[in-house]
Amino acid sequence: MPTALMLAAEEGISVNGPLVVKSFNIGGITINLTESIIVQWFVIAILLVVVLVLTRNLKVVPETKRQAAAEMIVEFFRNTVDGTMGTKYKAYYSYIAALFCFIMINNLMGLLGLRNPTADVSVTGAFAIITFFLVQYNKGKTGKFKGYMKSFVEPLPFMLPFNIIGEFANPLSLTLRLFGNMVAGTVIGALIYFALGHFAILVPAVASLYFDIFSAVMQAYIFIMLSMSYISSADCSED
Repeated sequence: MPTALMLAAEEGISVNGPLVVKSFNIGGITINLTESIIVQWFVIAILLVVVLVLTRNLKVVPETKRQAAAEMIVEFFRNTVDGTMGTKYKAYYSYIAALFCFIMINNLMGLLGLRNPTADVSVTGAFAIITFFLVQYNKGKTGKFKGYMKSFVEPLPFMLPFNIIGEFANPLSLTLRLFGNMVAGTVIGALIYFALGHFAILVPAVASLYFDIFSAVMQAYIFIMLSMSYISSADCSED
């Protein structure tokens, strides 16, 4: 479990925000370099290495298990996007694949004794903001200015305030869903360790399989599925 969220059993349990490694003052504005940022850099390095390994010396016809695995991953995300958003959104293949892998590996950082960056609301909020802008972009691209403005008064004009609220409720929901689940999993795991004390051997290990692995993968998958749903449902084209 992330050490920043848990103290020794005899000291109790404390839930804190990410540690601030260094602060910078730029133009009177304080910018903090937190462990969430550093861990994300580490995740980016992991993904870079994995991508370089999987895409090295590719052949037209797969000759290695490494290339076969890479093609299976690509096919999985292609089918996921096509099945959820439709084939017209094939430009999102790379983004959705990258988003899932990035969130999933961030969620799994607790296995290395690091703090999950997704237990930081500013991180999950950043993911949700990207989805929010993609929703607005797709709405404007498919409906142009007229269709974009019309979408706020559908199906009836009195729905305007509710539609506006809904535009901001979706990214807020994405933010809090991922953040809440990752924090809850960490806290529950810490409570199990604290409750069992010196007998914390088998039960925490089993709990870790769910909270640190299964839940981490599922939350990343749920996030991309909701993101794809929001983006594709913002299509304002007439056909």
